[in-house]
Amino acid sequence: MTITQLHPQLSVGRQITLDEIRSLAASGFTDIVCNRPDNEIEDGPLSADVAQAAKVAGLGFHYLPIRPGEHPVEQGQSIAKIVQRPDARVFAYCRSGARSTLAWSIVSPQQNSVPNV
Repeated sequence: MTITQLHPQLSVGRQITLDEIRSLAASGFTDIVCNRPDNEIEDGPLSADVAQAAKVAGLGFHYLPIRPGEHPVEQGQSIAKIVQRPDARVFAYCRSGARSTLAWSIVSPQQNSVPNV
């Protein structure tokens, strides 16, 4: 799994598998943000399945889908609120990681700043 760090408390990546959730927890992540709409890809797990696996692994889960071509201001603001928690370490994903990155870049144009939302 390739993980790209956008901020000290936020990383993004491609669609994860249920087996990778334990690795995220072991790596110190506290929350998973799903920006991929359910059923967008044929073999991807549904958000409910990821939520259940995250709960078992002790991680928070947030379903903030972004449809292709959408301007994800609200999702970016929601991600920023999660990242603002002092001990948060967040992994956000979509099909490739691009929409998760876009959502963050809209609300935090400076890479190491957390927007006050």
